[in-house]
Amino acid sequence: MTENAAELIVVLMMIASLLLHGCDPRVTLLRRPRRRGRDLEKAVLRVLVVVAMVVVPLLDALVPWFEFADFVFLDEVAWLGLLLGSASVWLLWRARRDGRPVAGDDGVLRAHGVYRYLRHPAYAAMLLWALAQLLLLQNWLAGPVAAVTFALAYLLRVPLEEQRHLERHGHRYLDYMERTGGILPRLTRHRSD
Repeated sequence: MTENAAELIVVLMMIASLLLHGCDPRVTLLRRPRRRGRDLEKAVLRVLVVVAMVVVPLLDALVPWFEFADFVFLDEVAWLGLLLGSASVWLLWRARRDGRPVAGDDGVLRAHGVYRYLRHPAYAAMLLWALAQLLLLQNWLAGPVAAVTFALAYLLRVPLEEQRHLERHGHRYLDYMERTGGILPRLTRHRSD
């Protein structure tokens, strides 16, 4: 794999992810703000994610501005990046397709697909994307910016989302938390009583 092919793969990953994001009827770009402070934080994080995971890789692929920060390109590393990038797009597709857990008649949250293993598959896909970007671009500026942005988004948003689910579902969500991992699947499965 060449450096140009790796950059093309990143662009193709972006196109696939944007198509998946745009095909989700639950996602709208223009929403009325509900809670101004949290919506501003969410909007700023979205802009940072777009800059780090779309604009910077596109600039790296299309203009020579970041060439001074390139590593020696390693073919094997790029192939691993391709695998992680493919897994990222697949996981995002599955998260959109499978839908979130719903409470059953017995009060237990029923999760389907990837939600049986992960509470936050979109963030897991974002982590895989950040790692893929690092391995495919092999540039000390354009690569790590996605990992830093992921860490910021994850640390700021996931605790709020977990709290919201706990307030909404109570002990059912706690049981679901015991059965599933956040962004990494649990190696051991807990029994559900």
